[in-house]
Amino acid sequence: MKKIVKLIAVIMSTVLCLFSFTACDEDFNFFEDTSFGRTVSKPFVGSKLVFQASTRFLYSLDGGVSWSETIQEIPVGSTYYMAIEMQVSQDEETKKEQTVVATVSIPNTTVLDCYLDDHPGKTITGEEDAVNNCIRYKFNIVSSTTPEKFRVVFECQPIDTGRSRVEVEYDDQVSDNWDATGVIRYVKPKDE
Repeated sequence: MKKIVKLIAVIMSTVLCLFSFTACDEDFNFFEDTSFGRTVSKPFVGSKLVFQASTRFLYSLDGGVSWSETIQEIPVGSTYYMAIEMQVSQDEETKKEQTVVATVSIPNTTVLDCYLDDHPGKTITGEEDAVNNCIRYKFNIVSSTTPEKFRVVFECQPIDTGRSRVEVEYDDQVSDNWDATGVIRYVKPKDE
């Protein structure tokens, strides 16, 4: 039994020594073929992805003075602001900037106003979808190897109680894995 334990210890030591020598090689990247490694160091290494998207939902209950990534509950009939920040990055082999269409769907909500963060006062109108009880907005996001943040602000009012799933879907150039969802809970007003 002691011989087996010694043999396993020698084999493990040898493997660790070999790993430490190869890890010093500049071209060697242990995480290169894993999703963790792609997101940490080189997002497109070992993948045929051209575009990656990031989406962030922010909420304000005080007219846009302060913003939070979390929101607990919104009483029906009250007004809140929702900002959606989007960025689309592309691999370095795709030199020319391209346009990706992002579709934002907001269900069970009256959108009182919608504008780009840097253009308040210039209202954007969406398309109503009576079948799915939502309103949709389409935005052109410019992709780049060093993308800028695209931010749109919605002034919203809940229509009815329940969970509202705000969806951001990118066009076919971007994998569906990069689509995002923000969930808001609409509740009865406190005086009811």
